[in-house]
Amino acid sequence: MKAVVKLAEDKIELVDIPEPVPGPNQVKVMVKAAGICGTDIYGYSAVKPPVVLGHEVSGEIVEIGEGVKELKVGDRVTSETTAYICGKCKFCWSKDYNLCSHRRGLGSKVNGAFAEYFVIRQMSIHKLPSNVDFSSGALSEPLACATHAVMEQAKVLKDEVVLVLGPGPLGLLVAQVARAEGAMVVVCGVAGDDYRLALAKKLGADKTINLENKDVGEFIKTLTDGYGADVVFECSGATRAVHLGLELVRKKGRYIQVGIVHQAINLDFDHILFDREITLVGSHTQKPSAWVKVLKLMREGKVNLGSLVTDKLPLTKWEEGFRRAKERSSVKVLLYPEGAGRTDT
Repeated sequence: MKAVVKLAEDKIELVDIPEPVPGPNQVKVMVKAAGICGTDIYGYSAVKPPVVLGHEVSGEIVEIGEGVKELKVGDRVTSETTAYICGKCKFCWSKDYNLCSHRRGLGSKVNGAFAEYFVIRQMSIHKLPSNVDFSSGALSEPLACATHAVMEQAKVLKDEVVLVLGPGPLGLLVAQVARAEGAMVVVCGVAGDDYRLALAKKLGADKTINLENKDVGEFIKTLTDGYGADVVFECSGATRAVHLGLELVRKKGRYIQVGIVHQAINLDFDHILFDREITLVGSHTQKPSAWVKVLKLMREGKVNLGSLVTDKLPLTKWEEGFRRAKERSSVKVLLYPEGAGRTDT
């Protein structure tokens, strides 16, 4: 079968590899749609070549391994990224699988979904709600990341003022989940983010701001009687945004780091933690409890995933897909393996 494989740190190719075979308690899934994530493009440290990339996926079960229960051939599904955990550490026992030191993820340490088929443990598979098509279903995993950040790490409350820095795919999903929780949501971007900011407004953001055209600090102060935002989600990974978010969160507010920051940042911790009692929280991928909430959000139609899909390309054009995914005129780019029986329903 055809698969997009990261062969080395600086080498990705479309190659032929054998079809995977499900082992005990595993399922084999025919890929219907797979989303391109920044971790696929930029080769973050979690990705260990050689490996088939891709972890945002929807598909159809075509084969089940020995011991698989409650799943059957023909089920429309999506998948968590957890392919293996140790099952022994305190994080596994508490179902915080995302923090298991021995965890292996789909598309990073275990062959992923930029292929015609992939296999994964049955515990990571979820049936798609009947009202969710395969294109939207491929965004289930980034939605789970957003849901973990908003509902579990920040515990956003109704009527809180939420500031989202970075209108990329994850920021737009964070904004939608926060809005679904009843928060007032402000989404910020920079030059070139016009399309994404307009989309944020369409998807329910109460206010969108281009940081280069408007003083967001003054706006937040006016909106909150000078207190600052109740919750800030930094979704871009930009150092400038980190400093801005920490300045705009109110005393005793919550700052959630969602974007991946790739360099050291100098912070005045006396000002942040001592003077203002801000809670700093990291949000790392997702875990099983977030998926329960995700499926409910999708089933009840409280998030719009389809509107984030701006590009659909065959797997053979993965290079074009990676290029488009870097552009701010795109939001979420999906790859579709070519073959009979692959539809968008």
